[in-house]
Amino acid sequence: MYKIIGADHKEYGPISGDHIRQWIAEGRLNANTQAQAEGAAQWQPLSAYAEFAEALGLTNAPSPFPSGSGGSAAASPEEVLAQDYTIDIGSCLSRGWELVKNNLWPVVGVTALVIIISAVVNQLFGLMTRPAVQEIITQHRVSPKAIVIFVLVGILSTPVYTVLIGGLLKYYLKRIRGEDATVGDAFSGFGPSIGQLVLLGLVQGALTNLGFVFCILPGIYLAVSWYFALPLVMDRGLGFWDAMELSRKVVSKHWFLMFAFLLVIGLVSACGVILCCVGLFVSIPVGLTALLYAYEDIFRRQAA
Repeated sequence: MYKIIGADHKEYGPISGDHIRQWIAEGRLNANTQAQAEGAAQWQPLSAYAEFAEALGLTNAPSPFPSGSGGSAAASPEEVLAQDYTIDIGSCLSRGWELVKNNLWPVVGVTALVIIISAVVNQLFGLMTRPAVQEIITQHRVSPKAIVIFVLVGILSTPVYTVLIGGLLKYYLKRIRGEDATVGDAFSGFGPSIGQLVLLGLVQGALTNLGFVFCILPGIYLAVSWYFALPLVMDRGLGFWDAMELSRKVVSKHWFLMFAFLLVIGLVSACGVILCCVGLFVSIPVGLTALLYAYEDIFRRQAA
């Protein structure tokens, strides 16, 4: 038995596999329709289920996967670039909300821990820039010393943020795939991938900021295009530049759709701020898991 999410973003079921095959034949379901097998924790596209491959007309059907594998194999970069994709923003948000709602206290607790640590780190970096800020206020000018301080703090802070958020994304991905996720996973950015994460933070941050300096628009384009670079490093172990390039090439196919998605996530986060900031501990994981569901739909093996 299965549950599915229809085109109207509503949940239907439980229904049988035969019923699903009938709906596929009628054109009511397709390879990208999200389904959840009975007893499973995660939602997956129908293309991830080998039993529906024939009904979907897939020539390269995915094979069954062992428990805990996430239900679908990761496509190679060549396969990802060779196929088109769609992003169902409503479905991603719905799945993100369901994940957070069903794992509320563990997810909120881990998110709060990482956010608090990030805030403490930002405060420490803020103390480093205080002399430069006081100099600007009192002397009404920006000296070379102040510029050097701001540049150095920016160079140091971005990689630390990247490492912390990288671990948090890894934790969310394991939750999405129905795997055991622990607090240690939320800090896995300090593991073997730390070198690539630091380089990613340095290079991505520097180039994006440079883009913002030049008329802002290039910075917006790069920030959106490189959004999936961080999960690609954490999840696939790609080098920082390979991850940035793969993310850019994939996002560029539907850049404006991804930009709209990020705007929606920004509005979700703003709702958390309105609720005395406490709501951020819910709105942030909902937004990030929604984006990671989009990552799963794009970068995990699927055929349309």
